[in-house]
Amino acid sequence: MQRLHHGRWLAVAVLPWLIGCASFAVRPPTPAKDLPRVGLEVPPPGEHFYVMLFASQSTPIPIPRLSHSWATVVHVKEAADGKDQQVEYHTISWMPASLVIHPYYFHPVEPVDLKLHETIRYALGEKERVSEWGPYECIPRLYVRFLMQKRFLNSGIIGYQCTDNVGEAARKGNACDCIHAITDMDPEYQRSRYPLIWFGDSATRIVVARLHEANVLIHPDETHDWLNARLGLDQYPIVKRCDIDPGRLYYALSRLTRLMSIDSDRRTSAGGKGKDCLPANWPIVVPGAPEGVIAR
Repeated sequence: MQRLHHGRWLAVAVLPWLIGCASFAVRPPTPAKDLPRVGLEVPPPGEHFYVMLFASQSTPIPIPRLSHSWATVVHVKEAADGKDQQVEYHTISWMPASLVIHPYYFHPVEPVDLKLHETIRYALGEKERVSEWGPYECIPRLYVRFLMQKRFLNSGIIGYQCTDNVGEAARKGNACDCIHAITDMDPEYQRSRYPLIWFGDSATRIVVARLHEANVLIHPDETHDWLNARLGLDQYPIVKRCDIDPGRLYYALSRLTRLMSIDSDRRTSAGGKGKDCLPANWPIVVPGAPEGVIAR
């Protein structure tokens, strides 16, 4: 118990150092974060968009090298007769190509963007517990931003580095870890809002809380579990999660980052103009090969 007490105090003591690393780290130049903040709030008739968030970690003791966070977006489109339904989904699951995570190696390595089922089978093969938040229905803008981020990651200019707030990735912005592969598309929060002292379940929980806060979810208290069966996820022992509270320490850290003026957050109202608004003819779906298409 005393050792746990000392460990907690140690974590609090290094928070300013961690924040400093995150604030000065170079974020990869993804165009996804520059997508206008206003527009594509309402899906076209007969279409729906969803987001699912996952985490895996070793149990009973979470270990960074045995943990992972990933996300999947889904586009559901009904046929004109309202009967046929097409499900298209894409996943960001950023890992080293070797599938061996080295938290204390501070240089980029060759990455791989695993597919949804590949990721789950990998995690279960490592004896990790897999958890899921959602599926939540989301506005189309989140879907478009996600696909832009996925295209950027797979452009070949970004590597994988587990601890990307220090070392080469922090200096050059040429790599990221699994968490920041998802959160770097956030146009308002810098990396200091996604500190790496959280991983696995706790890291994904922070991302889920951020999505609720950003007002990009439609009926955020409702999950659409029928999608799990459509995507074949009911064959796996996945733990369903509904908790979205990252905890007091996270909120204390968030307040500290604001006091230190680290983030250059800029709120945009629904009446924003210019570059903060999407053009009326902006396409809903960014071109790119889907991970999977399922037709009913």
